[in-house]
Amino acid sequence: MQLLKLFVQGISVSTVAILGLGACNPSNNSQTTVPSTSAPTTATENTTAPTASAPATTTAQTAQNQDIDDIADRVEEALDSDRTLKPFDLDADDRDNSIVLTGRVQTAEQKALAEQIARQTAPNISIYNEIVTQ
Repeated sequence: MQLLKLFVQGISVSTVAILGLGACNPSNNSQTTVPSTSAPTTATENTTAPTASAPATTTAQTAQNQDIDDIADRVEEALDSDRTLKPFDLDADDRDNSIVLTGRVQTAEQKALAEQIARQTAPNISIYNEIVTQ
């Protein structure tokens, strides 16, 4: 936080120095008004930056949640499209940015196949296989 304050203070000092130099140059009278309008913009950016970051995080989390939902749907579709696993009602649900496989199969091989398909469909997502063999 202190590093951010020092950074903001450094920007403020640099802005004041640039504005001061612009005002001292008589040949650029039109530029004298431009820096004076940009100074509040800089202050506004510094003021709104922390506020803007909170919605961005929320938006990123929402997008991430939608992505994991979509990935879980794709995993479930892949499980349903496999001939061996189609007779079983297997689910792939999202939980804490991971995919959880649930349902019942007849053999350990079918359970392993379901996990393999899930890992191939969602290679960068943690897969928890909670499928029960009967």
